[in-house]
Amino acid sequence: MYYVCSVSTCKHPRKGFSFCSVPCWDAHLGFANHRESWAEEVRSPSLASYQSELDNQHEEPSRPPVRKIIEPLTPTSPNASKNIATDTLIVVSKVKQLISNQSGFNTSQCCIDALTKKVIEESLKAIANAEKAGRKTVMGRDVD
Repeated sequence: MYYVCSVSTCKHPRKGFSFCSVPCWDAHLGFANHRESWAEEVRSPSLASYQSELDNQHEEPSRPPVRKIIEPLTPTSPNASKNIATDTLIVVSKVKQLISNQSGFNTSQCCIDALTKKVIEESLKAIANAEKAGRKTVMGRDVD
């Protein structure tokens, strides 16, 4: 016996989430923020049915995994390295609508946070440019 999440996207074979107990399920899927979910008890297949399932599977040609290197974000100016605690500075519904209309994609909160960080960095650069020009008003020309 083992447990799986009741949400269909977690049960998908590609994800392969399975858990030894209900507390294990709760501990490992606490981040998922499902609106309504529970652990479903599942019985492991018999050895004979597992072997027949393996025999019936068609082998797909394997392709080498694609390596994706993600570089850490580095601040572009000394002012941008300051940690500024702030609320979201963009209109979330408008960004989500734009992304959905242009591509049909969904928008995660991580995207919204990254866009807010970009707004902060660009604003700080514009402030520095206005200071260099001897002004106390940030203008469009200060934004690179």
